[in-house]
Amino acid sequence: PAWRGLRAHARTFEGTHLRELLRDEARAAAFCVEHDGLMFDFSRQLMTLETRDRLLDLGAEAQLGPKIRAMARGEKINRTERRPALHTALRAPRGTRIEVDGEDVVPDVHAVRDRVSALSDTFRAGRLLGATGKPLKNIIVIGIGGSSLGPAFLYEALKATRLATRLGNRQLRFLANIDEVDTARAIADLDPAETLVIVTSKSFRTRETLINACTLRQWLFDSMAGVARPEAILQAHIAACTCDVGAAARWGVSRELTFPFWDWVGGRYSVTSSVGQLPIACAFGSDVFDQFIDGCRSMDEHFFNAPFERNIPVLMGLVGVWNCAFLGHGARALFPYCEALWRLPAHVQQVDMESNGKRVTLSGEPITDYAVGEVDFGEPGTTGQHSFFQLLHMGQTVPADFIGFAQPPHPMAHETVAMEGSMVSHHDELMANFFAQPDALACGLSAAELRAAGVSDELVPHRTFPGNRPSSVIMLPQLTPFSVGQILALYEHRTVVQGFVWGINSFDQWGVELGKQLAAEVRTEIGDARATGAPPKAPLPSTERNLRRYVELSSAASTAAAKARARASSIARSAVQRANPRLGAAPGAGEGQLAPDSASEDEAGLHSPAAPQSPAGAAASTRH
Repeated sequence: PAWRGLRAHARTFEGTHLRELLRDEARAAAFCVEHDGLMFDFSRQLMTLETRDRLLDLGAEAQLGPKIRAMARGEKINRTERRPALHTALRAPRGTRIEVDGEDVVPDVHAVRDRVSALSDTFRAGRLLGATGKPLKNIIVIGIGGSSLGPAFLYEALKATRLATRLGNRQLRFLANIDEVDTARAIADLDPAETLVIVTSKSFRTRETLINACTLRQWLFDSMAGVARPEAILQAHIAACTCDVGAAARWGVSRELTFPFWDWVGGRYSVTSSVGQLPIACAFGSDVFDQFIDGCRSMDEHFFNAPFERNIPVLMGLVGVWNCAFLGHGARALFPYCEALWRLPAHVQQVDMESNGKRVTLSGEPITDYAVGEVDFGEPGTTGQHSFFQLLHMGQTVPADFIGFAQPPHPMAHETVAMEGSMVSHHDELMANFFAQPDALACGLSAAELRAAGVSDELVPHRTFPGNRPSSVIMLPQLTPFSVGQILALYEHRTVVQGFVWGINSFDQWGVELGKQLAAEVRTEIGDARATGAPPKAPLPSTERNLRRYVELSSAASTAAAKARARASSIARSAVQRANPRLGAAPGAGEGQLAPDSASEDEAGLHSPAAPQSPAGAAASTRH
């Protein structure tokens, strides 16, 4: 009944304009909610108090409250994988009891966190030594998807604050893409003898991650050849964050440098596990990561306990359902007016689109009569304004979130400068745009206003802003580890609320599997073509034609790569066996060849990759 009522209610907004709705002071006050310094203003959404109440009724009808409580208790709400979705347990304080299969998981969470804190303290003190005796001071995190986007977002945010001084001469870089260019950027200008490589993979079977890990392992071996034994390099220079400690050991990672997390933590929700803690604590200190966790916990407790009419994640999720399912807006934008959050849109994009990009309900019924899952994108302000705001103002309607801070994260010496006879503040200028853009999207500029300003009739149609474009405003006092934690947890919970209301599973991701399977078939064809000289085949004529052209153009380089691959495989296999003698000659241990994996987000069958080709002259990315 609530769903049908909202459909009818949505039709009543034809002819309604935000310009009129925004004049209602009572509505404006009701649509502004604050928690722990974070303010959420959704008065620029195309909705009334009645809409909000109807959405709250929809949440009740969808059993939103019981579903949230089931998640918090650790029930197996991820039905297709028969797991809890318990990333909030990673933020639970000591002494809290949260059970999975009858076992309290909170002590294990804090035991791992304590181990990571101890290692990060040793690293920051210069006492974590590499195989040559040099202190380790550089870190390269290898991971893809949730193993990279969340930690990279957090690192970039903190690096822009006064905490940047804590980095000292340490470098933290992220390697996600299988493209060699990303590898070259990650290792450029680093001394391998001073570098710790962190391999992040939930099952230790993610193909791209293991290929990159094999490449950097060989980079370490080659650079320290004759100075340190390969097995010593493995033990000192490679760490892992994974659910499968045994797989990491078979690959050559020491138990002392392996930091587990659990299968009830989804990859895209894993930044508050060892996945995020290890690199961030090493870079900035364990106390900084603790402050970040405190911010996440603050939002968790608000989400679990606040009444829904004042519950920011619930309201954000219900607004998302309204815009997507009832008003027909299939895209959504995120604009942090803070350059430090430049990686936030990419992280939210994965959290939301991988979670809610579904076609069936939890029971497997096709979703045919309403839309679920938005296309998420974004860019920091004000650069986004000069990129695609033209479309937002005059083309398609795209609901947006604007995030801003009252204080700059790290004021410059010349934060205020003279320009054309007046003093201009960088932050005030940024925030002036932050406040102006949501109003411009909502209110627009009418033809009558343009004519009154003297605009010619010829130009009036081109310069008319229709307005009525919805947005929300989120403002916080200052960018800190705590506020970054609040933001991260807020967007996690928004995604979960929408999934609960839509009746879908926000915690699996089977949609990533088909492309992997097809890639494995293509890989086999490429390998056979290189080995036999026979042209590769493919089910589709266009793919076969393109594949044959690729093999023909790339065949010369492949011969050299094959020789390097064989050499790298032999060295790695011997090093792993010497480092882990009790494993014996485990098949494929040196190559990272692992057993098939049942988890939906990973892939098996990784054979020894090519040894790295020297990225001479490669320049580090400006945003590493």
